[in-house]
Order: sequence, then structure tokens, then C-alpha cells
Amino acid sequence: MDIECPYCEKEMVICHDDGFGYEEGVKHHYTCDHCDKSFVFETSIRFYYEPEKADCLNDKDHEYKISSTYPTEFSTMRCKMCGDERELTEDEKTEHKIGSKEDYFKKLYDQ
Repeated sequence: MDIECPYCEKEMVICHDDGFGYEEGVKHHYTCDHCDKSFVFETSIRFYYEPEKADCLNDKDHEYKISSTYPTEFSTMRCKMCGDERELTEDEKTEHKIGSKEDYFKKLYDQ
């Protein structure tokens, strides 16, 4: 449910496909699908922030984990705390049995 009619109190969904109803500070005109009465509504957008510790931004090491990517040749290492991403080192590619992007493209074109 997006909105309740102020006249008949029935619930309605506002179609936002063309962007209608998103602009803040504007009285949007709408007609109830149930009682056919017209009314206005205003849009308010709220933000909710969820803080998390990121010790790696405070003199600790990043905690990198390999991304779940297909094809695996495009995997990256992503920090679990701050989201930082970097390419895999050669040792990490060997450890995770991941080939190079160049080899992947070569296999594609050689088929």
C-alpha cells in the first residue's frame, strides 16, 4: 500500500512508472480508485542510516574476501568491513585456482 484515501480510507497503490508523485514539496492531485473523490498528497522521503564499525579505516588491516563472481576470472577481493575492492594478487589467483582475464578471453575467441 502506498496511500490511504482521506475520504473512504481504502488503500491504494500510486503508479510511479512515469515519476509521478516522487517530487517533494508539491501537492500531487489524485483520484481514489474506490470512491472516485479527488484529493492531494505530498511526498516525504526519509533516510535511515545504519552505522557499522570499519576498523580497517582506523589503522587495522582490511579483511579481504574473494567475491562470488562468474566467470571467476573477474573475481575481486572485497573488504568485509569497508567494501574496498582490489584485484587479486598472483598468489591469490593461484590459491583460488583463478586464471587471468586474458586467458579467459583467449578461450572464448579460440572456440
